[in-house]
Amino acid sequence: MKKFWKVFGWVFLGIFLQFKFNALYGIVFLENLNFHDRTYWVEMNMIPTEEKLRVLKVKTTVHHSLGPDYFANIYIPEHYKVLNETPYTGAEALPGYLAYKMDMKRKYRDVLGEKHFIISPVKLDEDVPAEPIKIHFENLKQRLHSDESYLISTQKHKTRLEGPEVAEATYPQKLGM
Repeated sequence: MKKFWKVFGWVFLGIFLQFKFNALYGIVFLENLNFHDRTYWVEMNMIPTEEKLRVLKVKTTVHHSLGPDYFANIYIPEHYKVLNETPYTGAEALPGYLAYKMDMKRKYRDVLGEKHFIISPVKLDEDVPAEPIKIHFENLKQRLHSDESYLISTQKHKTRLEGPEVAEATYPQKLGM
């Protein structure tokens, strides 16, 4: 009989702890849902290497994300060729743009992605007017945010990137986002 109460006590303790941790998980989930806004950050800068080539460094962040899957697609104008990446055909096709996929990794409550693109103008002799670099944040169900804060142009054989140091957009947290 003593062994029965010992086993029964361990089973009861296991069930109690399981319930307690599930309740804590629910409280933490609701706390995240009600008190934290979801923020999208995009950081871009251009590193000169040669007159013709530039390294475009793109960093994307989804801060305080509750969803399991986030994807970011970068749309670079067709006037520029990317030497170190192949276009991603699984993204929505936009006329005049080629899509490239960001590798997004979860780190605690954030989903981060960083990539370097070696770019060059397709026609070296022509000037390219300023065009936006588009970024789409998506999950499996919907587009969550689109950004067009950064402009790329080529004037007199010099490629320039214009835009803020960090582009930021904040949305209230919703279930299913």
